[in-house]
Formats: sequence, structure tokens, C-alpha cells
Amino acid sequence: MIGQTLGRYRIVERLGEGGMGVVFRAEDPRLERDVALKVLKQDALHDEDSKRRFRLEACALSRLLHPNIATLFDFDSDSGVDFLVLEFVPGESLARTMANGPLPENRARAIALDVAEALQSAHEKGIVHRDLKPGNIVITPRGRAKVLDFGLARVMPEAAGVTQSASITGPSALIGTVPYMSPEQVRDGRADARSDLYAMGALLFEMTTGRRPFCGDDVLSLLYQIAHEPAPLLRVMHPGLSAELEAVVARCLEKAPLRRFSDAGALLRALRGESSADERGSPTPAAWSEGLSPKTGSGRSIQSLVVLPFENLSGDPAQEFFADGMTDALIADLAQIGALRVISRTSAMRFKRTHAPLSEIARELRVDGVVEGSALRVDDRVRITVELVDVVNDRNLWARSYERSLTDILALQSEVAHAIADEIRIQVTPDERERLGSKGAVNPAAHVTYLQGLFLWNRFTGESVKEAIQRYQEALALDPNYSVAYAGLADSYIMLANHHILPPREGYSLGRKAAERGLALDESLAELHTSLSWIHRLFDWDWPAAERESLRALQLNPGYAFGHSRYALLLSGMGRHEEAIAEAERAHELDPLNLLTYTVVGDTLFYARRFERSLAPYRKCLELDPTFGAAHTDLARSLEHLGRAGEAVEEFERGTAGPDGLPRPSSGLAILYARAGRLDEARATLQAVQALSQKQFVSPYGIASYYAVTGDNDRALDWLEKAYSERDGTLVWLKVHPRLDGLRGEPRFRDLLARLRLDS
Repeated sequence: MIGQTLGRYRIVERLGEGGMGVVFRAEDPRLERDVALKVLKQDALHDEDSKRRFRLEACALSRLLHPNIATLFDFDSDSGVDFLVLEFVPGESLARTMANGPLPENRARAIALDVAEALQSAHEKGIVHRDLKPGNIVITPRGRAKVLDFGLARVMPEAAGVTQSASITGPSALIGTVPYMSPEQVRDGRADARSDLYAMGALLFEMTTGRRPFCGDDVLSLLYQIAHEPAPLLRVMHPGLSAELEAVVARCLEKAPLRRFSDAGALLRALRGESSADERGSPTPAAWSEGLSPKTGSGRSIQSLVVLPFENLSGDPAQEFFADGMTDALIADLAQIGALRVISRTSAMRFKRTHAPLSEIARELRVDGVVEGSALRVDDRVRITVELVDVVNDRNLWARSYERSLTDILALQSEVAHAIADEIRIQVTPDERERLGSKGAVNPAAHVTYLQGLFLWNRFTGESVKEAIQRYQEALALDPNYSVAYAGLADSYIMLANHHILPPREGYSLGRKAAERGLALDESLAELHTSLSWIHRLFDWDWPAAERESLRALQLNPGYAFGHSRYALLLSGMGRHEEAIAEAERAHELDPLNLLTYTVVGDTLFYARRFERSLAPYRKCLELDPTFGAAHTDLARSLEHLGRAGEAVEEFERGTAGPDGLPRPSSGLAILYARAGRLDEARATLQAVQALSQKQFVSPYGIASYYAVTGDNDRALDWLEKAYSERDGTLVWLKVHPRLDGLRGEPRFRDLLARLRLDS
């Protein structure tokens, strides 16, 4: 295009090329001056709507009038070619200036001051550069630094030389030039004024040391470092630099935007040495070592925390199971520390793929610490990064990256838990420390297969649990001594038996076999003790053994919310209501967004005959998820015993509606129809339930309850005998369920209580 004319501008020479277009020096004959023309690529503005938006942006950018910003004069089009007209700035780029080596500190400060003044002017007008780099800064013959291309990256995703191959999720995912992008830009494309301040830190680092804070030929590796690894210390790279400059650079390069300077003005004052103690903020990096972020100076100890779902850095959704598995493992390890309240998995996972502020998450979960992390598995190597944030004081307390073989993954998980416990100065007993440190090597293939099983188990459907069983069995075929796989296997069989997908005798028998084999390998696994407790309760009706296993599980893992909720239900069925309610509330405290912990609290109140109080947890559960059927049916049961039969029927029908909108037949629905005086519907429903029992397991206990409510005691007792002979697990409520009150004077009922060892 040399010698050609665009509009009134005659192109003289080519200056360079970027992802958005080619830049030329051109003559403006009308004003007799040189200008810079950026000729946009043909597909840059593909329709009239994109051109209209671009013109609006150009109008805003043209108002940026500052001596340290190259002015945008015009945006025009000639014969279908779109171009920008900008101030031509003579001199050499900062990139070329730095090609000769590091700059003296005072020279780097002067350039940084010019650039920071440009940023301050732009940010005050609501404009963010988002592609600050050495190639976009020109040093004029008089030594002034001028910023080019201000704000254009916000208009076109292709600006700043990021190609599709360098992007994780497509050409629009990354806006900027990778080595100077902020962690938030790398993670999800977000950028604001503090992203520019991060780029300033990267520029200062490179100007004074001759290298970038993060380096690498592999784009994915570079993105990972920026997002998760702490920046190296300035004076480690160049010992002659001042501590003051080191503190400024470290503040700019903070991972969390809130920990950087509040604005460009604060950065300017710091560069001039005028900042206050409040603006200086964090301790200087001289106090840092080995990749650790500075500790809080508050002296307070974190008492509660949540481990948020680890980010899957592979870019492959099929690898999601691995990141989730790392999250689960760290939660499980930290939960073993009795002095620390750790939010359980179910509540933590509600924040997966959300961008809620940490302060908001902490407020909802009532914690004062947050752990964030990421995981990347490549063959048999794993890299994880973990960050610990004190949300009360808005301080990043600690961050570290690890890379290990999968063989050492269990030891690595324990090491991370130890490091977090040490950092927050929580008390760890000798027994807890020993359990955390006693994990050996694993078979990598077995571990990966186990994590796939765990991922499937947590979907909690009959089909997914059956698939999980296959994965656990495959893991045990690879490593017959892998005890945690036995825990997964035991829980899966128990779930299938408890939901009548497997006959009770078969499901509980297989679950017991898996639990006992796992405990023979590792007696310290709390999950296996809880599994065995569940079998002793629902199948053996051996209450002392069930309680013994529950207590052992909670001794090994005081923060095990599922263990607390299972123990609460055990105590409730035994009639120990105050203890049951306390355990249920502890489970809810550890897992406050888990729908099931709400229903467990409600159930313990219901069986304690505090019907009015039981309404609140059920209703809160339905606020979180109006489609959760168990909360509707449990709420209906409480309404039934408050004499509100009509409301109870509506709730129960809502909770058991099928795809056609009609309630599925059940003994519970038949009971509520009977309570509401709708006897024909009650009898018809019961007949449908009995017909269903010809095809699948139907609880005889439920049918017995119907006859007890309608006053047919003989039939009720007959069906209870049937429940006993078929090992119906629902019999655990025989002692406390109010629907059976009409049977309590019957000798056959008292005899059954004695056989179940519930008569004391």
C-alpha cells in the first residue's frame, strides 16, 4: 500500500502489524503533518452493527487528551477499507529500548511515572487499555513515554496479537498480550483498571531486570503461571534495586485485584515515594520466601474455612473428575482437624463455575477463610496450586504450587493440609497430625479410576452409582490394597439398598463385605466406619454396634458432615432426641447448603414431636431448591401432624409428581388422603402401591403405617411382621414414629420392639 491514498492520507511507510491490522506512517496534506494509519483487517468489522459500536468507542477514545497518550484523530472508511487516524509519535518503542538490557532504576521509574499518568487520565474517563506492553509504549526523542493503542483491545478481541491457537476457549477468550495479562484476564477474560496496574508491574519488572515475571515457550504453561504462581522477587533477580521499588512491583503483581493499588493515582504516589501506610498496604516482599504470600499481621487465627472447587486447567471437560477429586481430598484431610470448621463438599460445590466475590461466599457459609486451587494432570504428573485467603482482613495469606507424580498424590494432599493448618495457626493434635502424615504411595491408574468413580457417585442417581461401582471395582483390580476404593464401593451398595434399587439383603451384604475389607487395610478411614454403622443400623438393627462405628468415624474425622447427619438419624430412631438434634445441627453447620442436612434437622425435630419447629428447615430447603421432592414429602408429614391435612396433601403431591404432573402412588400419599377424609382415593392409592410390589420392592412398613393410621391394627401388625422378615430398613423408626401411636398398647407391637432391641 506504499504510495496509495486512503481518504486524504498518502501512505509513506509501513510501521508494523498487529492482530487487528497494519500500521503505516502517512502524510496529511491538509494539515501538513505525519499521522499513523491503522488499516483494519477486512474481517475486523464484519457488519454495520460492529462498525457502529466501533465508532462509538472511537468517539470516547478521541477524547483522551493527555501528553502521554497518542491521540486518536479519526475513524474513516475508503472503498470498503476501514482505518483509524492517530497521532504519529516519533521515537523508538520501549521494546526496542529494552533490547539492550535492563534500564537503570531511575530511568525505569521515570518511564513508569509517564505511563501511570496516562493510565490515571484514561481510567478517570472510564477507559481501560487492557493491552499495555512494551510495543505499545514509545519513548520520544525528548525521553517522554507515550502510550499507543489505548483501549482498542476492548473493541476487537483479535487486537494485541493473541491468535486463536494461544487461546484456551476460542479467539475471543483472551484480550491482550499473554506475558502482560493479569490473572483475572487469563482466568475468565475480566479486565478493569486494576488489570492495567498489573501490566504496569510486569513492565517495571522487565525494565529493571531484563526479563518478564513469567516466562515460557508453552502458552498454556505461561497462562498457568500467571493465574496461579507467585511472581518472583524483584531483588532476587537484581539485588541492586531498592526495597521501595520491589514493594511497588509486588503490589502491582498481586493475584487478587483488591490487593493491588486502589487506582493509578495511588501507584503514582508510591512511585514518587509519597504514599501513605494505608496505600502501601501489604508488607514488603523482603519478608517473603519460597513462593509464600505475606502473612496477616492481625495475629488472629482462622477458625473456619471453605475449600472452593478446584479449577480444571486441562481445558478438557472429561478431566473434571480429577479437579473435583482434589477438592474432595483436601476437604476430607482438613475436616480431620477438630479445631477447624471445614465446609463440606456439597455446599462447596454449589460455587463451582460461579464468579461470586469471596466475601459474599464467606458471608453465606459463615467462614473466615477461603481456599482456592487448580489442578492439571498430564499423564502421570500432576500440578496443583493452592491459595489461602483471609476474607475478614482481605488478605492473601499463602499461595504455593506443587508438581508431583501421581504416585505421591496422597502424601501431597496431606502436605497441603498441613501447610494450611500451620499457616492459620490452628491447633492440630498429635493424633490428627499422625493421621494426616501416614499416607503412602498409590497406583496412579487405580487412583484416577477411583476419582472417576467418585465423580459418578456424586451425581447420586441409580445409574451413576452403578457406573461408580464399576470404576471402584476396576480400581481395586489395579490395586487390591487401595482402601478408599472399598469405601466408595460400600457407600454405593448401601445407597442402592436404601433406595430399594437392590433388595436389602443383597445390597447391605455387599456393602458390609466392602467396608470390612477396607477397614482390614486401613482402620483410620472415617468413611468406612460410617458405612458399617449404616449397615448395623438399617440391616442388623444392632444399635450399640452402629453407635460405636459412628463415634469412631467422628473421632477420626470431626468435620465429617455426612457422619454427623447419619449419627443424628441413629440417635433419633433410638429416641435420644436432644442428642439427635444437636448432631443434626452440627452437620448443617458443616454443610449449610446441602439440601439433605436441612431435611435431617427437620427429621430430628419431627421425631422429637416438635412439629411446628420442623417446618422451618424443610421450607428453607425448598427455598434453595423448590424441586427437591424429599423436602416436600417431609414437610407434608409435619403438616399432617399439625392437623393441616389439606396442605399436607398438596405438598406431598407436589413432591411426588411424575412427568405427567400426577403424583406417583405411595403409602405416604394414601395416608394423607385418609387423614384428609378422601377415603376412596386413599384405598385406590393403596391398591396401586400393593400392585407395584409385584414388580419391585415396596416397603411393608409404609403399608403397615397406612393401616395403623386408619385403625386396622391387626393388618398393621401383619405388615410390620412382613417388614421384619424382609429386613425393611424403615423399621428403624418403629419406636418414635407418631403414625404408629395407635399400636403401642398391642402385645405384638411390644414384642416386635423387643426383637428389634428398641424396647429400652
